[in-house]
Amino acid sequence: MIKIFTLVFLLLLINFSNAQENSFEKIAAFKNFKDHTITAIAQDTYHQIWFATNKTLLKFDGEELKKIDFEIGGSSENIQTIFIKDDSIFIGKNKNLHLKTHNQLLTFDAKSVNKIFEFKDEIFVGSNQGLLHFRQNYLQPLKTTYNLDFSVINDIIYYNKNFIVASNSGLWILDDLINPKQINNVSKGNYSSLLKVNEKLYVLKNNSIIQKLNNNELENIYSKNNISSILLIENKIYATSENEGIDIFNANSFIFEKRLNKYNSNLNSNRINTVFEDAEQNIFIATESGLFIKKNKSLTKKPPLQIVDFTVNYISIDSININSYNKILMLNANENNISFLLESVSISHPKNIEFRYKLGDTFSPWSSNKQVNFASLKPGKYNFIAESRFKNSTKTTKKEFSFFIATPFYKKVWFLIFCAVLLCLILAGAVEIYIRKINKRNQQKLAALKLENHLLSLEQKALQLQMNPHFIFNVLNGIKALGNSDNKIALNKTISNFSILLRSVLNNSRLEEISLKEEITTLNTYLELEQQMSSKSFQFSIKTKLNNIDTDEILIPPMLVQPFVENAVKHGVSQVSNEGKINIIFEVKNYFLECFVIDNGVGIYQSQKRKTNDKHKSIALKVTKERIENISKHSAFTMEEIKDNNEIKGTKIWFKIPLKTDY
Repeated sequence: MIKIFTLVFLLLLINFSNAQENSFEKIAAFKNFKDHTITAIAQDTYHQIWFATNKTLLKFDGEELKKIDFEIGGSSENIQTIFIKDDSIFIGKNKNLHLKTHNQLLTFDAKSVNKIFEFKDEIFVGSNQGLLHFRQNYLQPLKTTYNLDFSVINDIIYYNKNFIVASNSGLWILDDLINPKQINNVSKGNYSSLLKVNEKLYVLKNNSIIQKLNNNELENIYSKNNISSILLIENKIYATSENEGIDIFNANSFIFEKRLNKYNSNLNSNRINTVFEDAEQNIFIATESGLFIKKNKSLTKKPPLQIVDFTVNYISIDSININSYNKILMLNANENNISFLLESVSISHPKNIEFRYKLGDTFSPWSSNKQVNFASLKPGKYNFIAESRFKNSTKTTKKEFSFFIATPFYKKVWFLIFCAVLLCLILAGAVEIYIRKINKRNQQKLAALKLENHLLSLEQKALQLQMNPHFIFNVLNGIKALGNSDNKIALNKTISNFSILLRSVLNNSRLEEISLKEEITTLNTYLELEQQMSSKSFQFSIKTKLNNIDTDEILIPPMLVQPFVENAVKHGVSQVSNEGKINIIFEVKNYFLECFVIDNGVGIYQSQKRKTNDKHKSIALKVTKERIENISKHSAFTMEEIKDNNEIKGTKIWFKIPLKTDY
C-alpha cells in the first residue's frame, strides 16, 4: 500500500508540474499577418515591439500591429534579424544590411546577416561571410583567422574579457574583434546560440547539445534534437525546439523544471520560431500557428513617452528628430499653428495610460487625449511639456520641446528703435555735451584717487621698511657686547644674520610679492637673532604642509607674517615663566594658503592691557590685518587667545589668502 501510495503521489506531482499553462493569450492583431513567419523580435526605447518576418517588418504598441515597409528595393522581405540602438534600426537580411535613422535609410551589401552585436558603441555584424565591422558609411570585413573569416557567424557575445563567437566552423575565443592578438578555437562543430547567465556561459552545438564553458573547456549538460536557441526568459533558461516546444531550466543550476508545448498550454503548436521578454517582463512566443503573449499584470514604474508627430501650420516637420532635439526651434512669424501627437506605450496595460501637457504655467487635466493643438500663438519663446503616467499613479514620464515664434517686422525692437532714433537726434547734441562734462569731472576724480592710492602705497611700503627700533638697538647692543667679550665666532654669526635680515627687509620692501621660501628664510633669521638677544629663552619651529608644492613656487606679499611673529616674541613668550614656544605653520588647503602663528605666551589681549604704549606694534598689526583683508575678498583673518579651563595658554593668529604660484 505504501508503494502504491508513493507511486500515485509521484504521478500527481508530475501531472501538477506539467499542469495546463493557460497564461498565454493569442495576439488577435496578428491574424491579419497569419501568412508571416516571425524570425526575430526586438524592442525600441519607447517600448514598441518590432517583429521581423519573412515578408516585412511589423510594429506593435500593445493594441495595433502595423506593417512597416521602408520600400527597400520594393519591399522588406527576408528579414533575419533586427537590432535597435536609440532611434536607429539595423535590419539584417539575406543579402544586405539596412540602417534606418530618423531621416535617412542606408543600405550595405552583406551576405545573410545573422547577428548584430554592439560593444562600447561599436557595431559588429555576424554574416555568412565572417565578421564585419559597421563603419559610418560602409561595412568592413574583419581579418581574424582563415577558418573564421570564411565561416557562417551565428552569434557573438562578450564574456570574461573575451569575445565568444559561435560559427559553423566551431566555437572561437578572441581577445579583440578588430585587432585580435589571441584566437582560440575551443571546439569544432556548428555552434548557433550563446547565452550568458550571471557568470556562466552556455553554448548550443549542432542544434542538439547544450554545453557550459569553463576555463576554455566545454562540458555537455543537456542534449536533445532540433534545439533552435537558448534564451534567458523570466530568469529561466528557455531551450526552444523546432518541433517539441520549449524546455525550461533553472537559471542557476540548469535543472530541468518543465516543458512547454501544445499539450500542456494554449500555444497550439510545438514548432517555436522565437521567444522574447520585453522591458515590462511580458513574454512573446511566436509559433507556426500564431503569436502569443503572457502579460505581466503588475504595473511598471512609468510608461515611456514620445512625440510621434509635430506639425506647423498643418504640415508635419520631419527634418528634425523632435524627441532628441535639445535646441530651440526657430519659426517664422506666420508659423503659429502648432500641433503635437503624443504616444506612450505599455504592452501589458495599453489602455491604462493618460496624458497631460502645458505650454504656459498650468498643466491641463489628465486625459487619454494624445493630440494637442495650439492655434494662432503669439510671438515669443515657448516651452512645451508633456507628461504620461499610468492612471492614478504618481510616477510620470516627461518630454520637453522648445520653440520660438518670430515677431513681425513692424513689431520688432529694431524697427521701434529706428523710429525712436529719429526723435532722439534732436537731443543728441545736448546729451553729448553733458556726457563730456561728466567724463571730465570723473577724470579729475580718478586722477585724485590715483594720487591718493599712490600715497597709500608709499605709506604701506614705508611701514614695511620699518622694523621695531627696540629690536635693532638690542641687536646692536648684543653685537657690542660680543665684541667686548672677544667672542669672534658668535660676533661674526650675529653680524652676518643681522646683515642678511636687513638686506632681506630692504630688498623685499621694494617688491609686490616674494616667494614663500624667502619669507620663511627672513622669519628664521629674525627668530634666531631674537633667540640670541632675548633674555628669555624660547624655542620656535616653522613647518609647511603644501601638498607637494615647492616653497619657492608660492608667492605672498613681503613682511606679511613678520609683525605677528615679532608680537609673539616681545609680548607673548617673553612674559611667561616657563620656556616659550612659537610655532609657525604654512598650509595649502582648498586653493588657499593658510598661516598659523601660535605661541604659549600671556595672550594677545592681556599683553595689550600691559603694554599700552607700543605704537609700533599696534600700527604694524593693524596695517598687516588690513593688508590681508585687502588682498582678496576671500581672505580671512582671526586673532584669538588659547584657553584651557578658562586659563590663558597663549595666542593663535590665523589668516588665509588665495594661493598664488609663479607657474
